[in-house]
Order: sequence, then structure tokens, then C-alpha cells
Amino acid sequence: MNQRTVARTIRHKGIGLHSGRDVQLEIHPAAANTGIRFVRTDLQPQAEIPAHPSFVFDTSLATRLGSPEAYVSTVEHLMAAMFGLGIDNARICVNSSEMPIVDGSSAPWLILLDEAGVEDLGVAKSIRVVKKPIEIVDSRDPSRFIRIEPSKEPRITYSIDFKNNDLIGSQSLSMSLTGRSFCEALSNARTFCTAEEVEFMRSRGLALGGSLQNAIVVSRTEGLLNSGGLRSPDEFVRHKVLDCIGDMALIGSALQGHIIAHKAGHDLHTALAKKLCEPSDAVELKAAAGTKSRSRSRLLDFPSSLSELPGFAGLNLVTG
Repeated sequence: MNQRTVARTIRHKGIGLHSGRDVQLEIHPAAANTGIRFVRTDLQPQAEIPAHPSFVFDTSLATRLGSPEAYVSTVEHLMAAMFGLGIDNARICVNSSEMPIVDGSSAPWLILLDEAGVEDLGVAKSIRVVKKPIEIVDSRDPSRFIRIEPSKEPRITYSIDFKNNDLIGSQSLSMSLTGRSFCEALSNARTFCTAEEVEFMRSRGLALGGSLQNAIVVSRTEGLLNSGGLRSPDEFVRHKVLDCIGDMALIGSALQGHIIAHKAGHDLHTALAKKLCEPSDAVELKAAAGTKSRSRSRLLDFPSSLSELPGFAGLNLVTG
């Protein structure tokens, strides 16, 4: 399977989740081996920030890339959409320190990328094949962990446990991890929070662009506040898997292994992504071959357009 980029430039204007400001964004084609790069066009001089684990410097509310002087935040939903359509190379120009939140999922980004089209660049993708297990455990809470194990096909198993919120509760999901399975099963899962968290964040000048149109909000006293309900009964864990995929996409290559996570988050996701990019005997980096074996074919099973995915157009989406 070859590297891909977008076939033409696309533009989008939306709301920043925390600033509440309008954000203008352009996604431009890029040559093979460029990778995905964010460009802060509002800074002088403009700052170019590679989408790579080594540029992660904060994960408190989202994945933030760059430095305190020049950064871009909440990149994970767009990065997950890039994974879904197999896009390895692009220049993303944005006039703000955060990405538009759109509807809180990756599905609107998939729609925008599909409008641009996908171009095959004729250069083989790289793939990281996991040879030995790698595990990251939260030193402050050993029940939180993420690890990756050798596997014949890419897979993810993820569980969450919100003991203090009966509506969210404990959920788990285990599935084959390909671009196609992401688009079909995970891409429309929205970010979520509690009403109490919203009040706290707004008291600190955050979540000013948050609404029931771009997040699931759960109240301890009133239950689910979104009138349209959930898009799936396990939408909470599906969004956590979406976040994990977006963070893993920072490694800039395909990945063959089984990710297993419990109560993880951006901190653990990106810590694992950093480990995967470090030279070691646990991971082999090589050029992806063709589709000689079934497992390799599934590994590189990215849809070329959303028209390949029956029922996708029926999703209830808000694109900003």
C-alpha cells in the first residue's frame, strides 16, 4: 500500500472548543515522506509543527503539539480521520492554537477529506511491526495502563470505568483496527464530559465553545442532556478508542500489534506512541508490502472514499 495525501486543498471554519472563537483551517496536499504538519498562520513568523509524538508537550484536556510559545491543540480527532482514509502527508494551516471541534467526533473531518479526495503518491507506506510487548502504566494510579503486544493483525481492546457515574459506567470494546473499521464503527463517536466538569472548566475560562452540538454532556441529577440521545449504547468507550487512534496516528506509519488499554487517556496514548518511535528490538520498522497475505491486506485496508461505506451518509452530523 502506498502513501497518500489529499487531492486538493480544502477549507473549513468552525468553533474552538475552549476559546469559543472562530477558527479557519486549510488542509493542503503534501509530497510523500512529508508527514502531517500543522502550520500556525496567525503567528509571526509562522510556526510549523510536525504531527509526531516528540512534539507532544501537554495532554491535560486534549493532545497538544508544539511548545508553550507555538502550539496546536485538540489534534486527535482530525488525526484519527487521517488514519481512517490512510492519509500520511498533508499541511494543515490553522489560524488558532486549537482545532475546530466540529461535532466532537471524527466523522465531519472524514466528510471534508472525502470532498478533497485522496491521491496515491506511489511511495510505499512504512509499518511498525511489534515484536515484543511494550507497556505504559500510570505511576500514580497503577490501574491505568496501555500496552501493545505482537499480533498477526492490528487490533485494539479498550475499557473504561467511571464508577462515579452510572450512565457512563464500565464499557469495553475489542475490534480489528483498520482504516475501514475506524470509519464504519468509531468515527461518529463524540467526546463527552459531565455537567460538573463543564462548570469547572468554564470557571477557568475553558470550554467556552462547548455545547450539546459538539459534545455529549452527562448530569448526575438529570442524566444525558443531549436530546438526540447516544449514537450507540457504548459511544463513550468508542470515543476513547477514537482518541487513542488519533494519538497513535502521530507515529506516522501503519502499526501491526494489539493495543490493550484500561482507563487510559491522552497521556498514556502519547507515551506509548513515543516508545513506538524509539529504536528498540521491540519494534521493527519496514516498508509495507503489497497484499500477499490476508493479515497484511487487512492491515492496509483503508477506504478510498466514503462511498465505499454503506450507511455513512445517514449519520447525524454537524459540520460547523
